[in-house]
Amino acid sequence: MIRSRRLALLCVAAPLWLAACASVTPTRSFDAGETARTENYSGRFAANYVRYGRNEGVQGSFRWQEQGRNVRLDLVSPLGQTLAVITSTPSGATLDLPNEAPRNAPEVDSLMEQSLGFALPVSGLRDWIHGRPTAGAPANATRDVKGRLDTLTQNGWTVRYVDWQEPPQGTAVTTARPRRIDLARDTGDSPLTVRLVIDPEAQ
Repeated sequence: MIRSRRLALLCVAAPLWLAACASVTPTRSFDAGETARTENYSGRFAANYVRYGRNEGVQGSFRWQEQGRNVRLDLVSPLGQTLAVITSTPSGATLDLPNEAPRNAPEVDSLMEQSLGFALPVSGLRDWIHGRPTAGAPANATRDVKGRLDTLTQNGWTVRYVDWQEPPQGTAVTTARPRRIDLARDTGDSPLTVRLVIDPEAQ
């Protein structure tokens, strides 16, 4: 069974798949030297894509941790089992899967797609999840009546900000942050759409 279909079905047919849902421990540490504070997000994701001419889909929840240019992304099945851990740092990227050797590459997006069949655009999401374009890359953007991003086209992706959430009271956050983000990439034979819904308690 190819990796993409395994992700879609993993842990759904318990207990048959429970043995495959082993805990995944990240093997790459964050690079030292990043001085930004650590931020954590959680939510749900759904990805639809084409691989080998077939429509595929996978969904679940995610945990996102960032510290400057360091990012760790956990993909979790609907039953709460970790399916994959992606770690991206300035020095490289690692994909950790259950019961498999770590896979390493210079950057995270191609590593993820080669291994899983789809890729969340981790490099772009470092900025897009904060509601801003990535600095230093051409972008076309539209904004809503409050000045927030409405649509963003950058690095081959179209990003739609479907919903926003106000900052929690009593926190250091003072501006609204995205609540739902829809992403689409159309690159000929490998179109991909991703929906991200970020939990309101994200800090």
